[in-house]
Amino acid sequence: MGAERIIAINAEKCTNCKMCEIVCSIYHDGKGTLTNSRIKVQSWKDVAAYFPVVCQHCETPACEEACPTKARKKVESTGAMITDTEKCVGCKSCIYACPFAAPSIHPDTKKTMTCDLCEGEPLCVQFCNYNAISYVPIYEVAINRRRSYYEVMKRTWKRG
Repeated sequence: MGAERIIAINAEKCTNCKMCEIVCSIYHDGKGTLTNSRIKVQSWKDVAAYFPVVCQHCETPACEEACPTKARKKVESTGAMITDTEKCVGCKSCIYACPFAAPSIHPDTKKTMTCDLCEGEPLCVQFCNYNAISYVPIYEVAINRRRSYYEVMKRTWKRG
């Protein structure tokens, strides 16, 4: 079973305010520290570009396949791909296997952590004041990508 909804990112709207990281850290660990966050904003400050990176809860997760202890598992109720901390040995295989570089090492436990979708109500989405993060049905992401591709092609056709 795959996630029926997905966290979608609109990088053009991200201001690098870090609210998503702070609320994630507080919700999961009671600490407002960026290192405890399961979402990480990548920044390219020289060009003022920011991109929140979060687990995409893949249909066929490479992280799950790469895990030697079978610590990566999907939560049936939400479709979230999480780490079973009892089985995780912190080897980082899931981090290296993930095409999105979404898993990270928890600073205290030294085991991997990823977004768990906050039990189906992601707080990063609720607290993003700029609508850079949304939680949408997966088909909407595909439709928006097609529209974006169409707009690029339309501009190309006008030039030609």
